[in-house]
Amino acid sequence: MNKIFCYDYVYPDIVNALELKAKNSGTVLILADDLLSHVPDTALIKNKAIIMNMNFQVNVDYCYRLAHELSHILYGDHDAQAVYQFSEYGKRGEELLAHRNAIKMLMKIKAPSNPNNFMNYYHIPAWLEKDVIRTFKEVIIIN
Repeated sequence: MNKIFCYDYVYPDIVNALELKAKNSGTVLILADDLLSHVPDTALIKNKAIIMNMNFQVNVDYCYRLAHELSHILYGDHDAQAVYQFSEYGKRGEELLAHRNAIKMLMKIKAPSNPNNFMNYYHIPAWLEKDVIRTFKEVIIIN
């Protein structure tokens, strides 16, 4: 089973909020525990389905990965690509957009106390720090 990095009392609420967002959008969420550890999470755009590999060995937290894949379905260019696979290093086009939208989605679910805590909580790659800081400032101003 994939290890979940955050064990505090708020974490299940964040998972539930993401799963509810998927359900309300008509997105099917499949939690696969029979895949190999190198198989990434996948968003199937046309089918509105997300396959989360519970054995996926990656440094990024489950909630961030789920928010990222859900972002492809909710906010992505549906004509650009039919299938997306999670990569913590995807820095161009639709992948960068999904990273940014995942950050925003998670901050709207639970506003962090500061950007560094947010990055540590979800194990967000360091190269996204500027996006996290920018989004944090936007979320704080809105709230």
